[in-house]
Amino acid sequence: MKQAALLIAIIATATICLAHPHGNRHSISSPGDSSLVKISSMQEMLQQIINVIGANENFELKEANVLNIEATISNKKKYIVYNPTFITTVNTVTKNKWSVIWLLAHEIGHHVNGHTSGSGGNHLACELEADEFAGSILYKLGATLRESQNVMFFIAKVEASKTHPGRSSRLLAIEKGWTKAQNTQEVTTPAAN
Repeated sequence: MKQAALLIAIIATATICLAHPHGNRHSISSPGDSSLVKISSMQEMLQQIINVIGANENFELKEANVLNIEATISNKKKYIVYNPTFITTVNTVTKNKWSVIWLLAHEIGHHVNGHTSGSGGNHLACELEADEFAGSILYKLGATLRESQNVMFFIAKVEASKTHPGRSSRLLAIEKGWTKAQNTQEVTTPAAN
């Protein structure tokens, strides 16, 4: 029942967004909820992630005619391309900035782990590796484990598909990355005297 209500909310939001594609594209707000992401701040979120990983790489963020969000390379340049309607829908349904940050971190994880280099490989394993990377990044940016995993309840199917693992596997991968980052910080942070 809860999933059916969620599906209806997602479809309604997507329908509204598609009916008004140029409407509120650059800013999403709701009275009393300042945690919603302004789409125009996605570049800032991308920069925060790059700062955390200490990458000198230049990832370019672009709106595109894609289903949701994806990492790709074109002319030796690393891109993260996204459908603004998808981002708006995720943002509206999850009601927090961490979901959009997680999506960006996941796609950067594909680039950083070499998944976009055309080497092929096990797609399910690549997705879990990118999920783990995103969990680590969200910990470093200050998200709780629950905040880091929240997006999975909206975008991941319970059962695995040919291209993506099932929700429980993805939640575990995020937890693994988040916990690994937490443990690394505890080891490198001097104990208080």
